[in-house]
Amino acid sequence: MNKYTVKFEPEIPDNSKELRRDVLKSVRDNIKEKLEFFIGWGTCVYSLRKCSDLPVYEATHEEQKFKVTIEWVQIMEPTDRDHLVFLKIFFNSMMRALRFETIGPKSFNPANAHSLDAHNVKVWPGFDARLIMKERGALLNVDVAFRVVRTDSALNYLNTLRDQAEKRGGDWQEAISAAMIGCTVVTRYNQKTYRVERVDFGMSPETTFDKQGT
Repeated sequence: MNKYTVKFEPEIPDNSKELRRDVLKSVRDNIKEKLEFFIGWGTCVYSLRKCSDLPVYEATHEEQKFKVTIEWVQIMEPTDRDHLVFLKIFFNSMMRALRFETIGPKSFNPANAHSLDAHNVKVWPGFDARLIMKERGALLNVDVAFRVVRTDSALNYLNTLRDQAEKRGGDWQEAISAAMIGCTVVTRYNQKTYRVERVDFGMSPETTFDKQGT
């Protein structure tokens, strides 16, 4: 496996990963003419093919022009740490292609979920896959894993927590925070998962914010 480094002109900062991906994607077909199949990740490109005379590619994204320079770095041996990094990238991209949801180190398949209507939950099948570097190369360890997901909405759950707290005469905001912080929420429209870090009771559906979430 060959490792290449990718340079952008003008330079794209490290916190603009999506922009890097979009710019590289715009010249993907041109790169494939030289490298055939390849995987791009951040400022690196991985390919089975070695090519030391790649041209400088010109890309345009949202009316901004970029120059993309790809330079060969090395052939990665099976015991190299960089090879382990590549395998993790390849494995994660394969999971995304199979529409698996990654939560921590584990991957789950929502499409094959088993419903337990009596308990108002679904069980996502999946596995816990970990890559470990050994003396002779990478070792893939796979264990079966399952994820239990509630089928009612977060809003219904919040209303239930509030009603229960008010009946007990407790602080319903404190009850909701204790129950929700650290939980994982699944959006039904695209099956994406989000971890709840905090609950802001001063905001509402009418609250506005920019696309960065600030």
